[in-house]
Amino acid sequence: MIDLGLLPDDKVVVDRSKKPVIGDIVLAVVDREFTIKILDYGANKMPRLMPANSSGAFRPIYIRPDTQFEIFGVVTGSFRRFK
Repeated sequence: MIDLGLLPDDKVVVDRSKKPVIGDIVLAVVDREFTIKILDYGANKMPRLMPANSSGAFRPIYIRPDTQFEIFGVVTGSFRRFK
């Protein structure tokens, strides 16, 4: 999520009460692993999680019917410690 200003070791603020909509940055659990991505829907109307990293190091995560998937919350802020 570097292209959105979220760097490694940043802390995020997550609102679990906010209903996620297309374009939100979300904290999701996919097959028991947490990830932060942009919520989107593909042409087949299935959800997908899009990275914000122009390096190409990360690919979209397509949520298939057999994928364990939960949106834990919507990212509403972030902060980092300066060393």
